[in-house]
Amino acid sequence: MPRYYKVYDSKQTLFVTVDDGGAVILKDEAGRKVFLSKYQAKLMKFGIENLLKNLFEGTDTKDVHVEELQSPKSA
Repeated sequence: MPRYYKVYDSKQTLFVTVDDGGAVILKDEAGRKVFLSKYQAKLMKFGIENLLKNLFEGTDTKDVHVEELQSPKSA
């Protein structure tokens, strides 16, 4: 069963779908989509945690929220 998430802050919203196989679909409010295989999502997680973390140091993330949804957002 796929899982659906809404990740948002005061400026932007991102909708995330994770399917049973681990593939990820990212969709912004304008309807643009990015499809990541399980392997690509794993590489992206590694990249964010290890290579890009310096970009996010000092960034205020207090207003970032993650909410699990029962069904996909229809746009």
